[in-house]
Amino acid sequence: MIRAALAVCVMVSPAVAGDIAFVTSQNAGSISIVDLDAGRVRATVPVEGAPAPVAYDPAAGRAYVIAAETGRLTVLDTTGAVLQRADLGEGSFGIAVGGGRLFVADWYGARLRCLTPDGAEVWSAPTGRAPAGVALSGDRRVVVTADRDDDRLSAFDAGDGRALWTARTGSHPYAVVFHDGRFWTTDVQSNSLTVIDAASGAVLARVQTGDHPYGVAFAGGKGFVTDQYAAKVTVFDPRTLAATGTIEVGDYPEGIAALSDGRRVALANWDADRLTVIDAATQTVTAEIDVPAGPRSFGMFVGPDAP
Repeated sequence: MIRAALAVCVMVSPAVAGDIAFVTSQNAGSISIVDLDAGRVRATVPVEGAPAPVAYDPAAGRAYVIAAETGRLTVLDTTGAVLQRADLGEGSFGIAVGGGRLFVADWYGARLRCLTPDGAEVWSAPTGRAPAGVALSGDRRVVVTADRDDDRLSAFDAGDGRALWTARTGSHPYAVVFHDGRFWTTDVQSNSLTVIDAASGAVLARVQTGDHPYGVAFAGGKGFVTDQYAAKVTVFDPRTLAATGTIEVGDYPEGIAALSDGRRVALANWDADRLTVIDAATQTVTAEIDVPAGPRSFGMFVGPDAP
């Protein structure tokens, strides 16, 4: 009886959902939901005001998109249905989501805002000038901003906004991600990646990249950096911090994120109008998917589909 019951459970268990990407197309004024396993666009939704920053929360099945020109927030589900819109104010830009909160950088106001999912402010804290990227630590206790015009990272307690530390980066830090106990930020004008200890804020190292690094992601035990002006991806070893190769991709690669299988990364090519998927092990392009004009996908735009 027990064996029979277990057999039935196995037969009716749902299939594991594949990954999807929310691709913000700034020039086209839209966001596309892309089925990465099928290699096709599931839906394209108009979003006015040059959408660029995005944060996808797979657990909630929600994506949060900001229009760079207006600071307006659009919330979508995985089918492309618009669930909510809220005006966060002009200058709202980089966004991260975690622990039931949104963390939004105010580019003009030099501050980080913690918001509820419906846009109500929980706390606000001053940052350096022109904060761009936002990232949370793995335990979601620390949130950081890449302060572009002050060449630094600013760290805060995610719960109450208390300042924790600042760290000097290369010139014009832009995107920032958390990986293996460290924050990694792309320094656009110094062609480098700064590595910072998440707990102490100590600068551990700098990694040389290609021309104008924009985004960084990790998969298959490797790091991948999109080099805007080189139309390439720099590959490096996160342990030794040595560059190990480059991959040619479409013109002006920007946002990049790892798929949930840990074996692939997806990146947006702004000038090529396509989404590129790379196999981390072979360091080869495995798919190129056409999307509307000017894809940027600044933020964590990839994750498992909602069941």
